[in-house]
Parts: sequence; structure tokens; C-alpha cells
Amino acid sequence: MPIAEDSPTLDVLERLSAATDRMTFDSLLRQLGLPEGVLRGRLRSLVDRGWVHAEPDDSYTIGVGALRPGSAYLLTDRAVRLAGPLMAQLRDRLSEAVRLVRLDPPGIVCIAGREAPQDLIGSAVGRRMPAYATASGKAILAGLPRERVVQLLDQGVEAHTSETVVDRAALFEELAETRARGWAYERGQFQPGVGCVAAAVPGTTDAISVGVPLARLTDDHATEIAANLLRTTHELGEALRR
Repeated sequence: MPIAEDSPTLDVLERLSAATDRMTFDSLLRQLGLPEGVLRGRLRSLVDRGWVHAEPDDSYTIGVGALRPGSAYLLTDRAVRLAGPLMAQLRDRLSEAVRLVRLDPPGIVCIAGREAPQDLIGSAVGRRMPAYATASGKAILAGLPRERVVQLLDQGVEAHTSETVVDRAALFEELAETRARGWAYERGQFQPGVGCVAAAVPGTTDAISVGVPLARLTDDHATEIAANLLRTTHELGEALRR
């Protein structure tokens, strides 16, 4: 049975991919609501193919085989290819980590990055993040119709730090400020001690962001980052239109 046509198998993969630690069989059984025999069969098939890794204690993690489609996606994605040199130049100018993210409703996912020596996060490629709590997500949401943003927010909003903006009116006010300014700015809303400046790539649902420890993220530094970001996102948008 092809994996792409098997909804229970995809449910297993998506649940393991979203987990931050290994999951026991019992927790998968509770969360997925599948018959025990069906779940055992799906896991056995996925383990045999390398998509899932099984631990001796009957717990599971996403397997190295799951890298294959992800790597193929990144290798064939035109925005990732074109953004690479531009992000490297931006990182070298600013000495800060740079990332390309894409809307993956209801959140965003990092699809490329260029790391900096003082980066506090490390490689973030493949990481899913909430759009409403990140500068890159806000940059993308600011360009969407209000009703589409409402649909995304209706799928859940929660505080990730004490700085996360969860009030809907305040969120829409932030998005209006982002549209007027042309770039998004947040301080510690998603990760404590880290802020971010981001700008959307014109004509896409992508954004490029620069993450900075709050100790270095002054308003002047944020303005400098934004000026460089806007040039980079404009160049990438132009390249994608050719």
C-alpha cells in the first residue's frame, strides 16, 4: 500500500515529526485513535523502510529515511536555491543568523538557513514555528487578507513566553504596524532572550528573518537589519519573477 495514499500512515508520520522527543506506542495509540493492530502494522512497515526508528522500550522517533523527501524538496525548490547566496551575503554583512521560512498553515517552517558563530538557536531547517509569535510569521501574515489570518488564528494561539502577544486585537495591530513599516520585529515572543527582524519576499508566502540575542538587539540595530533585509527580499523577489 503506497504511503502517500495511506492516511493512517501519514498521521503516524506527522505526529512523530511534530514530537520533540520519542513517543511510546501507548501515547501514539491514544493520540491517533487507531486500532492497536492497525497502528502496529503501520509502525512495522515504516520501521522496515527507515521512515521511523523503533527503540527497545516500544517507543518511536522519526527515522533517517524521512530525510529523503525533505532533502529532495529542498534541492528542487527554486526559492531555496536562489536565496542561498543572498542569505550568505546578508549573514556576512550583519554577522547574524539568517533564515528563509515559508507559510505552512497554520504555522511556518524554516526551509533554509545561514548560521552565525554567535547564534543561540543552531540549525533550524525543518523546524515548525507559530506564525503569530515570530517576526517571519508576522511578516507573512501582514500580507494576507484579514479573513485568511482569522482562519489561521482560529486554529489556536498560545503563549510561548511571557512576551507572546495572544490578544487578537493586539495581534492585528502588530500586523498593521508591520504593513506600514514594511518589516516585522519581535523581542522574545517565541524564544526567551532572542528577538527577530523579518521581511516578506514579494509575491510569495516566504520571509527572510534575522535572529539576534536581545542583549544586542537595540532599536538602531533592528533598523540596520531591516534596511539590509528589505534589499535582500527585493532581490529574491525579482529573481523569482524572472
